[in-house]
Amino acid sequence: MAVRIPVSYPAWSGPCNVRLPQEALAYRVRQNPPLTTLEYLGGFNITAWLYLDKGGHQHVIVNPNVRIADLIRQFGPADTPDAEVGFHSEFIAAEWFRTQRDVAGVLQIFSERIPCRERCGPFLKRCYPGVPWYYYYDRMTIPEKPATVLKRVYNL
Repeated sequence: MAVRIPVSYPAWSGPCNVRLPQEALAYRVRQNPPLTTLEYLGGFNITAWLYLDKGGHQHVIVNPNVRIADLIRQFGPADTPDAEVGFHSEFIAAEWFRTQRDVAGVLQIFSERIPCRERCGPFLKRCYPGVPWYYYYDRMTIPEKPATVLKRVYNL
């Protein structure tokens, strides 16, 4: 699968390992139904993390966010509107890494959308300092909707 090179943060970071956006797209395509419609492109943010195990081998872990609508469907509405938040894919991956014993370190983080300024960005800076992030969509600099951008960069 050919995909476009994502933007890096910080800007001086080396190139993104091409496996990361390829694995994110492959994850979307493998789901049933595929997460490649405009609704699903806009509703899910997929992250792919390149990490090193203690044996010196590189691996990629891929995961989506959990949408608010899915949480409401499963558990019902939250007690207050401000409590209705989804689970961000960056936090889901970080929790996976927290529980692993064979991980030597995270090398790169790819998120289709730039990690949010409110929670994910500060968290990644604090818990994964020096690890570059790569992304396609940043709502602060790209006026289009994320689904439109992802449809174009993935050639869907």
